[in-house]
Amino acid sequence: MRDDHPEVALEEIARRFSHLWQALNHGSPETRKILVDRVRDALDRGEARLRDADCEIVANSFVLEALIHDGVAIRIYRARHRDLGTFHAIKMPRPDHADDPVLRKLMLREAEIGMALRHPHIAATQTVLRLADGRPALIMEWIGSRLAGFLQEKPFSLGEITSAMTSVLSGLEAIHGAGFVHCDLSPLNLLVGDDLSRLKIADFGIALERGSRHDQFDLAFAGQPDFASPEQMAGQPLDQRCDLYAAGCLLSLLLSRCNEESDGTKALEALASRLSQRDPQDRPENARAALHLLGGSAKRPVVDA
Repeated sequence: MRDDHPEVALEEIARRFSHLWQALNHGSPETRKILVDRVRDALDRGEARLRDADCEIVANSFVLEALIHDGVAIRIYRARHRDLGTFHAIKMPRPDHADDPVLRKLMLREAEIGMALRHPHIAATQTVLRLADGRPALIMEWIGSRLAGFLQEKPFSLGEITSAMTSVLSGLEAIHGAGFVHCDLSPLNLLVGDDLSRLKIADFGIALERGSRHDQFDLAFAGQPDFASPEQMAGQPLDQRCDLYAAGCLLSLLLSRCNEESDGTKALEALASRLSQRDPQDRPENARAALHLLGGSAKRPVVDA
């Protein structure tokens, strides 16, 4: 259709759309199916023009709506499924890292680990796609906020802190039960929905099988220095007590933003200290033992100071 006369062109588009709408509403089921398929095909063929309008589509199914994280090698987007209307997080290498074999290996391994884990306090990895240029793209459950953002909003009560730590330790118990160590537990990798009792562990990019070291995957060091255990910093083989050290650091951080002073606060401070001992032998044996200690701390009487 020529666009020498824009007003005529718009009238012609409106006329054709009216005919299409009538056919969709009043045609036979077979006719409606054919028309819907043809409209979908036309939209798919126009995908390049949609990209020009700042609307990028992945795998002909996911519309990238917002860039959430723009790292050195990785980008994470909030995406919407075109047909279902559901929201997802999509993690992919930056285009300039499309040919990085180590990053590709790590991302595919992260997908395998994430898809092997299903738990209410673990953010679900749903599938992995291959982009047109060969990059892997991980499709994950969308959860609106990170705990790191919550830390700046308001003080926490003891109840909220206990709920958050129960979520974390429950998720860790499932991860460790599957034979993995998360190795990157921090407020950046803890996702929060409506409240802290629904907190979920995310990002298995540097997770290891129990007893492994990061240099086995060409990583000199990986993790958050403020939360990494001494044995992780030293590049030693890691077990579940590595994650318990990070959990202790997390508990200390949450308590530093607590608005209460009580016997319950002191009990949680003692637990944080126990979890974050430098020698792994001085920490609880596993997440289940830590949960038991947390339950005992939560049952202690809370008395105003």
